[in-house]
Amino acid sequence: MERQLHNLSFAISAAKKRIFAACRTKKRLIQCKISRVLQAARESHNSGGTYTEIQAERIEPPGIKKIDWFLFAAAVAVVAFIAVNAILRTVAMPKRTDIFVSPHCEVLFGKDTVDKLIRDFEDQNPALRIRRAEQGVADLVFFEEYEFSGLLRQGALSSLVPYIHTGTQSGQWAIPLVSFMDLFFYNIPVLKAAGFDRPPKNRVEFLAAARAVAKLNEFSEGGRKAVYGAALGLSPGDPLALRRDVYSWIWAAGGDIRPPETADGQIELSRAAADTIAFFGQLNREGLLAPGTFDKTGAGRLAEFAEGRIAMMTASSRDISILRRSMNAADFGITTIPAAAQGKTRLGLLAIYAGISSECTKPDEAWAFLAFLAEQSQTIAAALGAVPGSLPGAFPGGSVFAGEYIMEDTLYSKAWDIFEAADLAEDLSGYPQAGELEQLIREKLAVAFGGQL
Repeated sequence: MERQLHNLSFAISAAKKRIFAACRTKKRLIQCKISRVLQAARESHNSGGTYTEIQAERIEPPGIKKIDWFLFAAAVAVVAFIAVNAILRTVAMPKRTDIFVSPHCEVLFGKDTVDKLIRDFEDQNPALRIRRAEQGVADLVFFEEYEFSGLLRQGALSSLVPYIHTGTQSGQWAIPLVSFMDLFFYNIPVLKAAGFDRPPKNRVEFLAAARAVAKLNEFSEGGRKAVYGAALGLSPGDPLALRRDVYSWIWAAGGDIRPPETADGQIELSRAAADTIAFFGQLNREGLLAPGTFDKTGAGRLAEFAEGRIAMMTASSRDISILRRSMNAADFGITTIPAAAQGKTRLGLLAIYAGISSECTKPDEAWAFLAFLAEQSQTIAAALGAVPGSLPGAFPGGSVFAGEYIMEDTLYSKAWDIFEAADLAEDLSGYPQAGELEQLIREKLAVAFGGQL
C-alpha cells in the first residue's frame, strides 16, 4: 500500500510538471506575439502609420486560454483515473500469507525448477506467497533420506496425520517428492578388454570379471594408470556411503537392513548383512578393489569410473546424467546389482523429502504448498531425470508411471524396466536406531578389512 501511494504521488507530480510546462510554452508564445505587435506599433508610429495598420499586423492566437484550460482539465482527469484505479486495486488485493521454505530446495531441485513451481502455485493461490527462509525457521523443509532419522530424533517435523486421511499413512512425517534407484554401472570397453561381453549377473560372475580386469594391469604399458575391477567409497564424510555401497548389495542378496529384534534389545546384523561384509573383505584381500575404500566418496569413485580406472561399481540412477557429461555415453551400461543367488531382484529407492517444520505457525498454509508439490512430482522428476521418479504409496491417490522423459531415453527406459521387475526393500527412513546400526556396520567393515577404518 505504501509503495502504491508513493507511485501515485510521483505520477501526480509528474503530470503537474507536464501541465505547467505546457502553460509556460503557451505563455511564451503569447509574449512573443505581443512583442511583435509592439514592435510593429513603434515602426508604424515612426513612419506615420495608423492603429488599423497596426491591428492588421497582429496575428491573434485564438482560443489559447480555452486550450490551456482544456489541457489542464484532461490532465486532471487522467491523474484522477490513475488514482482511482490504484486505490481500487489496493482494496481488491487480498492480504497475502507468507510461507517460508528452506533454501535447500534450490540445491536439490535447481533454481529454475523451484521458481516455476512457486509461480504456478501462487497463480492458483493468490492469497499465499512463497518466500525463501534466508534467516529464521522455514515452514517447509526439504531433505534427503539420510537426514530423515536425525530430523525425527530432533523433533523437527510435524506429523502429517491431520492431512493424510488413510489407515496406511499413520505416523507419516514427510512426503517423498522424487526418488532414485540403485543400479550397477559397468565400463563396457574395460570388460571387453578383460574378455566379457556382458555384465555379471551374480557374485560368482562378478568375482570372475573383477579378477580378469585385475590381470589387465600385468600387460599394461609403463606409465599407464592401473584399472580395478570394483571400488567402494565409504568415506565417513559421505552421508550416502553405506546406503549406496553396502545396503544395496544386502538387498540384492535378498536380505534386510533392519536387524531382527532380540530379547535384550541389542542390535545385531542380519545374516545377509554379515555375508555381504565378508564378501567385501574377500575382494579387498585379493586386491580387486581400488585403493582408498574408507577415504573416497561416491563422487570421487564416479570420477574414477569416468576415467576408465574402475570397471564396475554401484551408484544411483541420478548419476546417469553426471556420467553422460563426463564420459562417452556409449562406454558405460547399467544393470541390476549382482545377486548372491537366483531369485527376484530387490532394490532400494533413495528419496528426496519435504515436510512441515515442527516450529511452523501456519501448518494449513504450508500443507497447501506441500500437497501441490506432491502433485507436481512428475514435473520435478523430469527436471532431474529421476528414475523411477515417484515413490509407490507416497501420496494418497498418487501413482508411479514412466514419464515421457523415461520412455524417450535408452538408459532411463532400461532403469525403469529394472525397477518394474524388482521388489522394493525397506530402508532405514524413520528407523530410530539407524545411527547405532550404521556404527555397527562400520565396525564390522573395519574388522573385515583388517582394521583399515
